[in-house]
Amino acid sequence: MAKNCYKTRLYASVPVVLCGFFAISATSYAANSNVNESSIADGVGNLLPPAKSGECYAKVSVPAKYKTEAVSVLVKQGTERFQITPAKFELKSKDVLVRDASSELVAVQPEIAVEKDKFIVSPAKTLWVRDSLESDIPMSAGEKRDISVAGIKLDDLPVGSCLYEHYRADVTKQVPNKVLISEATEKLEVVAAKFRKATESVLIKPMYKRLVEVPAVYKTAQEKVMVEAASKVWKKGTGPIQRIDNLSGEIMCLVDVPPVYETIETEVVATKPLVTSVVEKAVYKTLEIEKLEADAKEKRSPVAAQFKTMSKEQIAQAGGYLWLKKRSENAANGKPTGRTVCHRSIPAKEIAYERSVVKTAGAYTRTKVPATYESIEVSSLVSDATSVSSVVPPVNGTVEKRIKVSDARFEWMSVLCETNTNGDIIARLQTALAKNGYAPGSIDGVLGQGTLSALQKFQKKNKLAEGGVTMESIKALGVEL
Repeated sequence: MAKNCYKTRLYASVPVVLCGFFAISATSYAANSNVNESSIADGVGNLLPPAKSGECYAKVSVPAKYKTEAVSVLVKQGTERFQITPAKFELKSKDVLVRDASSELVAVQPEIAVEKDKFIVSPAKTLWVRDSLESDIPMSAGEKRDISVAGIKLDDLPVGSCLYEHYRADVTKQVPNKVLISEATEKLEVVAAKFRKATESVLIKPMYKRLVEVPAVYKTAQEKVMVEAASKVWKKGTGPIQRIDNLSGEIMCLVDVPPVYETIETEVVATKPLVTSVVEKAVYKTLEIEKLEADAKEKRSPVAAQFKTMSKEQIAQAGGYLWLKKRSENAANGKPTGRTVCHRSIPAKEIAYERSVVKTAGAYTRTKVPATYESIEVSSLVSDATSVSSVVPPVNGTVEKRIKVSDARFEWMSVLCETNTNGDIIARLQTALAKNGYAPGSIDGVLGQGTLSALQKFQKKNKLAEGGVTMESIKALGVEL
């Protein structure tokens, strides 16, 4: 750090104070780092402000002035991004055969009707019976013949007529007869169709290409940004002549202050983004189906007719009858029965029964059973996936940067000195410093080390000129003169 130092001698009660009625030595002023000792007198004479009698001026250090500006810095590099339009599919319904067509048999059984009938055991007839019309003993053919021989015509005799008879009874027997009570028919059955279970693979989504974006990869980098430029400031230094007392002479040096940098982190692109494709496999669905092995068929079973055996009375051997118009005691005519033969009407003997008859023959009705389909949704590729790149702009940030508006310098400024101050003004100055938080020591109206130290702190804090009790500081403290 380079230093350009110049020494000043004091001939007044405060450092570098020149009053309007004082003489100035050539060694009492140093203008800047480019002024040598031979030109000091000329510089002081040329730069002194026009002063009135009794006014005091001092060479004071005016600090450099800065302003703060926001500076834009790159935080993240620009790159590109991809907008991916995925593959488009169209959903469609697809009918898949899960069961073959077949036929269905329906058995229509025979319609059986029940009929009522009568079995004639003995038919209705007119019979000549003995004793009375209530008798059950019929007369024989011989008796009829005898009656006919006797000159009696049986046909001429009405029913209800009676004759006397001799009787020789008939010998009868029971003859079995087979009677149909249920006609022969058939039983109809259906043998169901047989199916074989199988599986079938159905494509529901074809193979297609899907695009995938691989984003950019960033890495962190550090960058130094200058937030305050290099400058020069005046600072107190040491030399061959040094006085500890602030009221004595001092050495001021012009010092180079290096620039101030701030390190910020930025993100830079390490790997650019790209789009890669991924092949998606086709999707299949396995369905269970039934294959026809044997269609439905009919089965007929005969049902035999049913019969019932009934006995019928028949004459095994005819009896002998002898009919006379009157009772006869003649043994040749047979043993008289002692009964009267009467011509009576005998109703037929019947047995009522029911029989089943086929009203409508049995049959099969065959109907077609359509094939069974299952509707499933399948995806059909309409358009493949595409990608469109777009620019991703860089990201900028801001940092505050101090920019010097004016350099630090020495300047003649109006100050308080012995000619324009008194103890009351100094006391008001001390009071104002104390009120603003700067401890000047005792409020005694004496401009001592404590007051000067407190004033210097106030000037430094408020970036005011330093080096004396300047009117600028008096005004800033609100002290009335």
